[in-house]
Amino acid sequence: MIEEKASIALSKRLIKNSLHTGLALVFVGLVPFAFNFLIARTFGRETLGTINISLSFCLMITIFVTNYFGTAGTKFLAEYRGRKNLEHFILVFKITFLGPLIILTIISLVLISNWEFFSRTFSLPLELATSLLAYIFIRSFYIIIRRVFYGIDLVKSYALNEIISAIVMLISLVLVCYANRPDLLIECYLLSYTLFCLLGLKTLLGKFKSITNEMISNKEFSTREIVRSFSNYGAISMIGTVASTSTGYISIIVTGIYLTHSDAGLYSSVLAIVSVLMFVPKLFTQVFFPEFSKLFGEGDKQKIFQIFNQTTKVMLAVSTFVCLIVFVFSEEIISIFGKDFSNGSLILRIILPSLFVRMISIPFVSFLSGTKYVIYPNIGGLIILAISTISWFILVPKYQLIGITIGYTIGIIIGIGYQIIMAILKIKKFTLNY
Repeated sequence: MIEEKASIALSKRLIKNSLHTGLALVFVGLVPFAFNFLIARTFGRETLGTINISLSFCLMITIFVTNYFGTAGTKFLAEYRGRKNLEHFILVFKITFLGPLIILTIISLVLISNWEFFSRTFSLPLELATSLLAYIFIRSFYIIIRRVFYGIDLVKSYALNEIISAIVMLISLVLVCYANRPDLLIECYLLSYTLFCLLGLKTLLGKFKSITNEMISNKEFSTREIVRSFSNYGAISMIGTVASTSTGYISIIVTGIYLTHSDAGLYSSVLAIVSVLMFVPKLFTQVFFPEFSKLFGEGDKQKIFQIFNQTTKVMLAVSTFVCLIVFVFSEEIISIFGKDFSNGSLILRIILPSLFVRMISIPFVSFLSGTKYVIYPNIGGLIILAISTISWFILVPKYQLIGITIGYTIGIIIGIGYQIIMAILKIKKFTLNY
């Protein structure tokens, strides 16, 4: 009877968090799509390509910081919350915020003192130096705070803050496009992220006491051991996640360096559509990764297996439906960006298999990362980067933009295929005990 009540409570919490996350992600998905759509319609492929190359360079840097501190922070905040360990929880909370502050300060100093070199090497506009440096700093804390919300189960508060900042972003973007000011496009993101960070910090500080009230104080704990666990998990998670996530950003940068900014604009429009289609996978990841971590901290293997089983079936059905629809109507979908983007339908179709594999992999990767098997998603990430890079060297000289798309797709399929296989093998251990 007690187990049944606990199971019902878990289901209700997951549904509630999914609804709140879903609402927030509607706006999260709408913002980059609207950003790319309005730039494409207002300023054309060249400007779209220039802006996305610049943002991809910034995101290549931020993902190192956010995946090291953000992912480890989510994992251990949720785990120690499940174990009700007060001192452990507070220490992880401090590391999650102070660590990025120190690292980002160092990175900013290096970039600003060598901006001409980075501008020349990565095809970045010299005049955007200040805006891009601010973007790196504020974007990183936006992601960190967002992940902390999930680690301490403040999903409703996160959703509200996300929606408010997204609305501000959309309004400012429309005004900038209406005023025909492409030089202020990045400032739209800066305004939105700054607002989210301020609202987020206010929420976290206001609710911190109520979160820690039910935790048990234990002065006898090893700070060094917690820092070591956090560092090890953060490093392992960062390496693989950065490798897999950065593949998309690198593909845009490679397009800008070896092809043209106009080609980068076309490719960016396809990735904008993919980001919208990844709405449901992002929803599942943000909700179920901390839940797996919490249940792992509580030692509840039965519920871990139960959630894994249910979400796998749902993701397979959703992924199949979404990808079939996009394949059939690819020309109509890509044409919304304008006539100059009509030849992007082939690129969208080529990239669809990688989208399908990414979507169905969410429960598998969340299980591995949320328990003790984080090494396997990260090996998969390295495989993605390695295979894609090799493919680009071979394919880009002859097939150009098509070659970049094929290389990206091959890397995703092989790397994530490895992650799925490893998750299937490891979940059997849970099944035997269950």
